[in-house]
Amino acid sequence: MTTPSPTPSPEAPQGVTLVVTELVRPARVADYEAWARELHGRLGQQPGFVGVHVLRGESGGTPEYMTLLRFASPEALAAWRESEAYRSALARLPEFTAGEVDYRESVGLEAWFDRPTRTTGAPPLWKNVLVGFVGVYPLILLFTWLSHPLVQGWPWWAAILPSAFLATVFLNWPVLPLLSRGLRGWLYPRR
Repeated sequence: MTTPSPTPSPEAPQGVTLVVTELVRPARVADYEAWARELHGRLGQQPGFVGVHVLRGESGGTPEYMTLLRFASPEALAAWRESEAYRSALARLPEFTAGEVDYRESVGLEAWFDRPTRTTGAPPLWKNVLVGFVGVYPLILLFTWLSHPLVQGWPWWAAILPSAFLATVFLNWPVLPLLSRGLRGWLYPRR
């Protein structure tokens, strides 16, 4: 089975995440993870690479890996795709996978709403908004309460900054990934 090289989407704003979903042959999990660690090490030397996050799960009894590769810009992602390290990694990928590999570019928070399979569409916007609200509201309450003693006397617009910053950081990780995983059955009901 050949793994097609993913094609970039139309131009995106600064910062882009490449979401790669792979079903791995159960007998090849250890080899796959060693391959992935080596690849992630190479990525760390790539200009414009920001970070990696791997979510492990299972799909129909087959190990499923969703890897989020964050790049500073679409140009940095394009440079990675054209690199020899990327091409050689893609050449080895079919040794480990149990099916087609899904590639998707995401901008912003949409990368955290992982889809359980390639054929499942995105959840309706109202569900994404509701999950985001459920995640952000308690964070805003918590960080506003915690930062209150530090920001007393600041102008209102400046007093909000610490809680807005901290809520954004914690919403991106770990809150949205955990909510997305915990609410997967509701976000992606089986038809």
